Amino acid sequence: MDVLYSGEFVSREGNVLWRVEILGTGGGGAAGELEFPAEEPLLIEWCETGKEEVVCGSTATLKIISPGDRTYVGLYSIAAGSIGLAVYREDLLYWLGTLDPEFYEEPYTDMSDYEVELTFSDFGILERLQYNLSGLVTLEQIVRDGLQRAKLGGLTLDETLISTRLTSGGGTIGLSSLSIRSENFTDEDGETVTVREAIEGVLQPLGLRMVQKNGKVWFYDLNGLYQGGGSSVLRWHDDDQTLGVDKVANEAKVTFSPYASDGKLLTGDFEYPGDATVTNNIGIAGAREGYPPTGQLPLMYYPSCNVQAINNIPDYQLMSFALFGMFDWGQIGELAYHDGGLFKIVPLRGGEECEGLAWLTHSGWSGNRTVNTGNGGRLMNTSRVYVPALGTGDRGNYYLRLELEMLLDVRYNPFSDAKDNYESQYNHVKTRYGYVFVDGQVVLHGDDGSTWSYDNTAVTQSHDKTGRLDTSRGSWVSGSGGHCWLSWYDPTDRAESSGVLGWKKNRPNIGISTSDIYESFKTLEGEYIPYPPTGGYVEVIIFNGVRPYDYGQENWNEVDKFGYLGNVKWLLYKLPKLTIVDNTTTHEAVATDDVEYKGTINAAAKDPIEIDTTCGTLKSLCPTAKGVYRRTSDLGQVLTLNRAGRTCQVEQLLIGTLHSQFAERHAKLQGTAFLLAGDLGVLTEASQGNRKFIVLSDLQDVDAGTSELVAVELSPDEYTAG
Repeated sequence: MDVLYSGEFVSREGNVLWRVEILGTGGGGAAGELEFPAEEPLLIEWCETGKEEVVCGSTATLKIISPGDRTYVGLYSIAAGSIGLAVYREDLLYWLGTLDPEFYEEPYTDMSDYEVELTFSDFGILERLQYNLSGLVTLEQIVRDGLQRAKLGGLTLDETLISTRLTSGGGTIGLSSLSIRSENFTDEDGETVTVREAIEGVLQPLGLRMVQKNGKVWFYDLNGLYQGGGSSVLRWHDDDQTLGVDKVANEAKVTFSPYASDGKLLTGDFEYPGDATVTNNIGIAGAREGYPPTGQLPLMYYPSCNVQAINNIPDYQLMSFALFGMFDWGQIGELAYHDGGLFKIVPLRGGEECEGLAWLTHSGWSGNRTVNTGNGGRLMNTSRVYVPALGTGDRGNYYLRLELEMLLDVRYNPFSDAKDNYESQYNHVKTRYGYVFVDGQVVLHGDDGSTWSYDNTAVTQSHDKTGRLDTSRGSWVSGSGGHCWLSWYDPTDRAESSGVLGWKKNRPNIGISTSDIYESFKTLEGEYIPYPPTGGYVEVIIFNGVRPYDYGQENWNEVDKFGYLGNVKWLLYKLPKLTIVDNTTTHEAVATDDVEYKGTINAAAKDPIEIDTTCGTLKSLCPTAKGVYRRTSDLGQVLTLNRAGRTCQVEQLLIGTLHSQFAERHAKLQGTAFLLAGDLGVLTEASQGNRKFIVLSDLQDVDAGTSELVAVELSPDEYTAG
């Protein structure tokens, strides 16, 4: 930013040189000169914030003389954040902020040489900015982005007073040590929180505070300030000092909302986008006036079987279901479809209501396609969904479960009995196709720029898999070339039965095995994919066509030996589902509710301290939780941190900090002192022995060299949760 106006004055107390610069864009020429009134030309105020609060903002009130009529009124016609103020003490940056354009007042009767007050704020603008980062980001990235957008990028970040550690024997953490998912700051409607809310969200559980002091933005916890902060003696000015006590609290309650889904990364939800309303205007291929919409095929009706016809007119009262179709290829919710049409089936006297993507229907509306034998064109791919990283030792506790419902059928009506409904073809497929495979891909686009894909080709062509997830699964391979073959079979009879005909879900791929499989394995549906080696965005790709395998075939590459694929009349798909499940006997979807932590502080006190957090830790791993901290080093989920010799969840550490500060009465000093112009630190006072004090509020009159302050006794973290 350019210097628009500049001015200097020497303080009455201490003969300190102060310079202020009003900053903006488009200055171009020489800066205008500022003239100051005799008293209080510059006041900088940190309003009182409790020790449990996070953002300790400040404002600067600059008084200047307007040399002419409305000289500075133009500053207030510019958007928030466009005008800045830099304050220098002895040529060193002391304070930085931006103009609040909503408050302006000047005398209307005078034409010149009147006082104008300009009010600037450092962190106030953070409430006007919406969070705009994406993906996995460090706490430092969140903070730096916010400060940069608030025009505070010229301030140095100081993290030397953070005492929290990743482990008891490790070094203290910095803002770059922990990461969080940006999705944590976006609600279900796509609305993001403000930058201030995001910064408070990541700092508060860690017990961190944020304040601008002496040209720096300090990030510190109370224990770190007590143990490592520089100490200076409080020197009183004037005679208005008072001694009081700080509050005490009854209990501390921290409620953490981890923003965890129910494990469903892809839900399979789909809503047919066209008009699928059945009317009495029934015709085999008829369309009512104004229908269908552009790109949609006519409404089709299907009988239960071979319906009686008189004079070639079918008995329409026995129509089973209506089929709607649409070819408007593109993006629908979680799905991008490339080589097929959308469908919806509406029951009349029979059938089953369903919708999804069609490769082939008996009506021929999908183009009279021939069913491919796998490795065909891309039928569909899902949107990319985020899968967080887990540590090496934790990945074995979870799977990605990929489910796809498919209807492959040779009947004219796939929802009716096979009698008089291509029964011979139905029986051929049922008894010959012990396995049916669909080719697909599961591709991971890693946070680190790597690409991985799941490959189970070797499993698919194996004859000896026994039905155990630890042996009947593929692996992640580098690059996007791996193939995820989805498998359909009847787990109770793979020799004389089939896993297709009607709507059926895929089952864990065990290749073309005739070996015995465990009873428990027969109940599983979906492909169980090992947890990926890194975090990133996953997409699922399904290729068109199917590849059947019959035990009469000589090898995997001998496709459709008995020629039954030509009889297939229906090949429909619902949208894939992708879920994170645990590696237990039940394979439950991973989820967690809000977690509440409590700790007694002082049973005799009246009021509790209640804090709701959106970031934090959980007792156990939960990959779907967006609000959990992650180690930046390996992106593993953080379960515990260490502070003051105690290792536990951050919520318990926070309760310990609150107990240390509010379990007993702490002395509170208030009054006018000599200016507190140095770095952030603690204060001592001649009459208070070894007690250390933290400044909660400070109104600095830099010309008079005074601070009107409130300081409260500070304690180190000493509490052990019971």
